[in-house]
Amino acid sequence: MARRVLYLCMTAGIGLLVLLSGCARQDAAAAQFNGAATDDDGRILVRVVEVQRSDFVEYGRYFGEVRGIRQATLQSVSGGTVEELHAQPGDPVRRGQSLARIEAERAETGWQTARLAEQLAHEDYQRESQFLEQGLTSRQRVDQLRLQWLRSRSNRIDAEAVREGALAISPLDGIVTARHVELYDELVPGAPTYSVADLSRMKVTVGVPEADIAGVRRLGDARISFVSFPDRSWSGETTSFARRRSERGLTFDVEIELDNSDGTLLAGQTARVELALRTHPNSVQIPSRAIVTRAGQPAVFVVEEGVAVQRPLRTGPSDTSHTLVLEGLGGNELLVVEGMNRVTDGSPVRSVVRE
Repeated sequence: MARRVLYLCMTAGIGLLVLLSGCARQDAAAAQFNGAATDDDGRILVRVVEVQRSDFVEYGRYFGEVRGIRQATLQSVSGGTVEELHAQPGDPVRRGQSLARIEAERAETGWQTARLAEQLAHEDYQRESQFLEQGLTSRQRVDQLRLQWLRSRSNRIDAEAVREGALAISPLDGIVTARHVELYDELVPGAPTYSVADLSRMKVTVGVPEADIAGVRRLGDARISFVSFPDRSWSGETTSFARRRSERGLTFDVEIELDNSDGTLLAGQTARVELALRTHPNSVQIPSRAIVTRAGQPAVFVVEEGVAVQRPLRTGPSDTSHTLVLEGLGGNELLVVEGMNRVTDGSPVRSVVRE
């Protein structure tokens, strides 16, 4: 029994020594790379990754102001004195809700009068139309009454607009984004009173330069971020793509919609938009930090049979970490990503594959 226990202990000990030896060799290699420029044989230490092919999405980066998709500015059609205020910026509102009273009694009376006049004119027209069918009146008389009814209807529509302005009636569900009046202000006709918006879905308009948008037939989705929310981003959907240059500058307007059902975003915030412009399928893309400049031309180093080989490149667009390679690499090469500033074309190297 004692021999069996001794045998098991020896077996476990040997296995542990092998494991520790492997770890030690790995740690030694890592320590050697971090602490020295060459190995014991004088070869320069470099880290490499294998070049892969994949789809590369080219993004443009722009700034714009986020706004509600559905928004309205209320106006006092006839002007007058602000008698009451019922809402403040940030208050939720419902469609048809009154936000203020601006000489509202006069506007209400005018609206009710116009409604009654329209009703009476319509009844007169209908009655005379029946008489025409019985041969008891003339077509001219019926046409005159129809004209009077249409005029009274137009007056009622005008009176309704005056009433809605006097009561500052919201045309939509949303929140108050701005109040433009104070109590007892004297307003001129057409003066703005409130701004309201439905902020459950927002839009941001960005100007895309002609050089970025040339040849683009369809824009992809967008990633949207805000300085005030550094740890969060939003997905956006391109809904409008101007085919004509904006009059404000040498750009083309693009509208992107994003969800704001949780009410986090506020109208007027500045958005940083990363807009997908083009997709380059099955393309070579490499870490941008692997690129060096030699004789004014971008280049990289690849490892071939223990030797660093310089490859000149023709590069395309890049994102925050990778660059598209148009010429110079085909895929599957061992690309130097650390230590490339210590090598030249033909330098003997010892490569460590980056995990």
